[in-house]
Amino acid sequence: MAVEISPYLYPRGDVREALETYRRALRGSEPEVTTYGQIGMPDPASADLVANAMLRSEVVGVLMVSDYPPGMPEEQRPPAGGLAVWGDDGPMLEAAWEVLSEGAEVHQDLSPSPWGTRFGTLTDRWGVSWMFDVAAPATA
Repeated sequence: MAVEISPYLYPRGDVREALETYRRALRGSEPEVTTYGQIGMPDPASADLVANAMLRSEVVGVLMVSDYPPGMPEEQRPPAGGLAVWGDDGPMLEAAWEVLSEGAEVHQDLSPSPWGTRFGTLTDRWGVSWMFDVAAPATA
């Protein structure tokens, strides 16, 4: 059996909207979504909340996303999360940056860094932190 490690995010607010944005930004397939209602949570108010979603992406592999479990106290909630995305496919990473920066708080524009790449950071509109590091394409 293979072992995988995947980022697991808890976007604040509309998780389905966040998931659709991540799908567009990261060149993802249609996500597999399981709701709290599907796993037997009896509260009708939380039935449509996302218990678990898996997004397969060309950029980050598998990304997992969820609403907080119904009734979880604020002090026990994990942070929204953060991702570092890097590589030398400038066009792909720039396209992802553009989608994710819509409505985001950009902390540092994607710009030349002292270590020779283009680097930028932002917090998207769901509270998830993103760090991009775009290297120049390798030459043969």
